[in-house]
Amino acid sequence: QLLPVLDNFERALLVAGDGEAKDSFQVGMEMIHRQLFQVLEAEGLRKMEAVGEPFDPEMHQAVMREESDEHEEGIVLEAIQNGYWLKEKVLRPAMVKVSG
Repeated sequence: QLLPVLDNFERALLVAGDGEAKDSFQVGMEMIHRQLFQVLEAEGLRKMEAVGEPFDPEMHQAVMREESDEHEEGIVLEAIQNGYWLKEKVLRPAMVKVSG
């Protein structure tokens, strides 16, 4: 139930920008996000690192396919939504874009 909350935090932080445009509100949001993730990590949650990995249907849900001259077929190009492990179990597969 907490993963959608974590997703929304990450989306909000991406939209807010980087560098000098950050204000105290964004800095506070980042601190809350970091704190929430640390609590979840202490309970065994880990974010999947999907980009650059071979597509694995046990860990990835392909939602897009893109031709790529740089990568061989079946490599994850982008994580559209992060996947997570809970201890050693896939809690949610990553939604990914895969090279064709």
